[in-house]
Amino acid sequence: MYRNYFLFLLYILFFCGLLHAEEKKDNWNNFKSHEAIYNLKLGNITNSSKIHNASGQMHITIKAVCDGWIINQNTTLDITDKNGFQRRNVFRYSIWESNSHDMLRFMSKVIIDGEELASYEGESYIKNGVGKIIYTRPHNKVINIPLDTLYPMKHFFISLDKNKTGELFNYIVFTGEDDKALNNVSTFTMDNLYEGVSYKIIRSANYNYNNNLLKPENEIEILVNPKTGVVQKVLFDYFDYEIIGVLKYVIYYNKPEC
Repeated sequence: MYRNYFLFLLYILFFCGLLHAEEKKDNWNNFKSHEAIYNLKLGNITNSSKIHNASGQMHITIKAVCDGWIINQNTTLDITDKNGFQRRNVFRYSIWESNSHDMLRFMSKVIIDGEELASYEGESYIKNGVGKIIYTRPHNKVINIPLDTLYPMKHFFISLDKNKTGELFNYIVFTGEDDKALNNVSTFTMDNLYEGVSYKIIRSANYNYNNNLLKPENEIEILVNPKTGVVQKVLFDYFDYEIIGVLKYVIYYNKPEC
């Protein structure tokens, strides 16, 4: 149930082919390294939903470094079922993605009620006509991946591209979240005014790459400031229930001196 709760920045985070040089430069200049905290709450639920209530916080840091990008995430979500039983879900996630978007290192943990239930670690690369995921934890495993696979920051920058507003695009995205983190992602973007400010809405439907199901596993929608790359609001839609995150706090970091 915990899977994909908090990785909205990885699914926008959240294209086909490489960025053009002018697009990459424009996106680099617009995006600001930052640390943000989001309050999480339960949104709409259906009669068949097993979840009665949910609340928590998501803490995310996204920073440019000299050789790439670093994302660190720490999320705590208290979930109450219809019988009143509550569980504390903690998700910890960290990645480094190279500036050339052809290498990724990843690590994640899931802790429920103080017990570690899952832990993943490894790296991935797409170079010289070869694409691979190499897991080193919980066990050694190597998976071949398509050469057009995107890593999180590259997918994010493409989604922010102003020339793609109002269109639907399909991508293959690997986030490094766990052993099911290779997904077909259909992304739609549109412009929107929120509290008098111009934002971009990015909605992604996520399909497991190894399944041929017509229905996505989930959909994620964000409201993002295209001038900074900071997400104001996020909606995790799991069809039986929704988790909503609203920006509470943000602090910006300077670009690295390389």
